[in-house]
Amino acid sequence: MLREVLIFGTILAVVILLIRIIITTPFVANIRETFEDKKPLNTTASCPANTQLYMYGGTAYCCSGSVNTKGSNLKDTCKPTQRRDESFVFCTLGPGNATMKNCMTLRSGLLAAEGSGLCPSTMPTYVKNAAGIGRCCADPGNPALTECVGATYCDPTSDPNYFKDTSSCQFRKAKEAVQCPTGFGVFTATGQGSMANITLMGCTDNGQNCYPDSTLKRLKELGYDVAGLPSCSGRNT
Repeated sequence: MLREVLIFGTILAVVILLIRIIITTPFVANIRETFEDKKPLNTTASCPANTQLYMYGGTAYCCSGSVNTKGSNLKDTCKPTQRRDESFVFCTLGPGNATMKNCMTLRSGLLAAEGSGLCPSTMPTYVKNAAGIGRCCADPGNPALTECVGATYCDPTSDPNYFKDTSSCQFRKAKEAVQCPTGFGVFTATGQGSMANITLMGCTDNGQNCYPDSTLKRLKELGYDVAGLPSCSGRNT
């Protein structure tokens, strides 16, 4: 009986040793690493806003126009509606190629273009959540570009008079675009009189104040009388 136990124990030890040797061989290690290191494709699980999901040839596509899944080729399955205000979107939820962009790649480009007119340089990444609400982030945003990752961001204001909200992305962007004459620095101050409800941005040398043409032009467009605001135009820059 003792002899059988010893034989069984020896066999078990040999089996365990062989398993450990096999697992650590380069071939098996490479197979394991292949599965562990497999990176997901650059795909997105949902279509961009205002687009329709459909399948064609076993692949998922998103189209903002008219969908015809019985089209003779992929190009015929999604057509623009020819509306004057249409922003046509046609992309795939699968891997992109030279002729068809992945929807995440397309979304990234569309958001970057939209954010270029809203986001200050310190918060250059524009993201938009499922409700269509945008935000400018100092960080690159989450993978789906639906929210900021860090705590530094600004929110665009829907009010065309961004002078009312100094924390808005538009005010920050306009302020950093101010070009002052030599010896002047940028300042902000609460307006007076009819401008008491807004914050002005201008240039000062701590003795004189002036206002860039971009500020004066925007104030005029908003209906303010800028007669009392001296222009920086003509001063040394």
